[in-house]
Amino acid sequence: MPRLLYINEKFGHDATILLDSGDACWISVGKKGVLVRSHTHNFWGGLLGSVFGPKLYQERNIYQALNVAQALTAMFRPVPQIRCKDMMLAAFCTAAWQCSSPERVKAVLNDPELLAA
Repeated sequence: MPRLLYINEKFGHDATILLDSGDACWISVGKKGVLVRSHTHNFWGGLLGSVFGPKLYQERNIYQALNVAQALTAMFRPVPQIRCKDMMLAAFCTAAWQCSSPERVKAVLNDPELLAA
């Protein structure tokens, strides 16, 4: 089962979720879009993973990111452990929570049919 490592809504809007595969998924939502990266879960991975980890999803158009967040909200049921005030952060965290690996997170978030639903 995935584990929520942290949610930060005071100094930016980001969260880290530990996936079933043991990899961590870092999600950042801001005024300039959404960025999702993966990294190994250890000290250096956590420290540098959000900067150098492979990108799983990036959307610089905030309106497009909002459309994806709305589609994700409709697709997945809320997870009690994810208590975000930011709707976009909650939607991307919930989607990542449902995935067992970074590859699956990438596939779900970059699904072109996501917006057609």
